Amino acid sequence: MSVQLFNLLGISRDSVFEEKTSFADYLTDFIKQTDASDFSGTLLPESIEGPINPWFFAQELLSKSSKLPFIAINPCFVHPLYVVRNLYNLSTFYQRPIYLNFITGGSAVDSLKINDSLSKEEKYNRLDEFITIVQELLTANENETYSFKGTYYTLENIVFKGSLPKELQPVFHIAGSSEFAQSLIEKKNMTQLKMGECLANVSLNKEKKLSYHIGIIARETSEEAQEVLASFCKVDRKRTILQQISIKQSNSVWKQKVYESYKNSAEDSIYNLTPFVKGYSDVPYLVGSYTDIANYVQQYIDNKIESIIIEIPKTGFNEMLEIDTVITKLRL
Repeated sequence: MSVQLFNLLGISRDSVFEEKTSFADYLTDFIKQTDASDFSGTLLPESIEGPINPWFFAQELLSKSSKLPFIAINPCFVHPLYVVRNLYNLSTFYQRPIYLNFITGGSAVDSLKINDSLSKEEKYNRLDEFITIVQELLTANENETYSFKGTYYTLENIVFKGSLPKELQPVFHIAGSSEFAQSLIEKKNMTQLKMGECLANVSLNKEKKLSYHIGIIARETSEEAQEVLASFCKVDRKRTILQQISIKQSNSVWKQKVYESYKNSAEDSIYNLTPFVKGYSDVPYLVGSYTDIANYVQQYIDNKIESIIIEIPKTGFNEMLEIDTVITKLRL
C-alpha cells in the first residue's frame, strides 16, 4: 500500500465509561474491528487526561492484529530513552516498523495543568533535541558510547544496545502548522501531520511530505450522510461557545487556521467543518456518499499525501464499517 490509512482511537477522558463500556472490552472490540478492516493501523493519541497509555495499546494492537500502531509522543510525558527502548522492543519482537507523531502538547490550559511553562518556540526546541536523541540512538554504533549535551537533555557515555535495522526504523511525523513546526519539519526532513485541507488547497502542497487528519461520515447517498451528520452534531450552545473559546485561547496555529477556513470557505459539498465549529471534533470532516468521498480521498492520494488519519465519530452506528466501504473503493 503506497499510502497508509489509519483510524483514530477515540477515547478521551472518561467517555468510554459514560457509555458503560469497560476499558478492556472497548479496546478489544476496536482492535478486532481494525484488524478486520482495510485500515493500515491506528493512531494512538497522547492526552493529559485520557486514560489510555499509547504504548500499552500499541503492544495490544501488535499482539492481536496485523496492523501498525501510529504513536503520538509528547516530550513533556516521556524521556527519549524510554521511547527508544519501547521502539526497539516492539519493532524487533513483532518485526514491524512503528509510525511516530511528535507533538509539543495540547492547549495552553493543558500545559498549565502539568506546569509545562515553556513558550511555543521553546517546546519545539525541546522537541528538536528529543527527536535528535531518538534518531541517533536508534542508529548508534552499539560498541561505542553515546553522549548528548543540550538545553533540555544531557546524556553522558550511554551504551545503548538497541539500534534498529533500516526496515524497522520508525516512520517520523511532526504535527503542527506554526512557523516553529515548519522550521523543525524542514530541518529534520520529516513528514508534516496536519488537518486535512479542501481540494482547492491541496495542490499548493505538492512538494511537501504531508499526512492529513480528517473525519468521515459516509453513507450510500449524500442525503443519508447529512442526516447522520445532523444527528451527530446536535445544536448545543454551550458546547459551541466552549469550542469558540478554545479556538481563541489555543496556541495551536492549525486550530485557528481551520476556523479561518470555515469563515472564508469556498463552496465544497464534501469538505465539512460543522463538527469542528459545533465542538464535536477538532478535525475537518468529509461528508457524503461512499463514491463521492472515495473520489475526494483519491485526489488526496493522487497528490502524494503519504498517510491519512481518519477519525471514527461516535454516532451510534458502526462508522468503522461505513468508512471501510469507502476504503475498498480507493486505488491504493
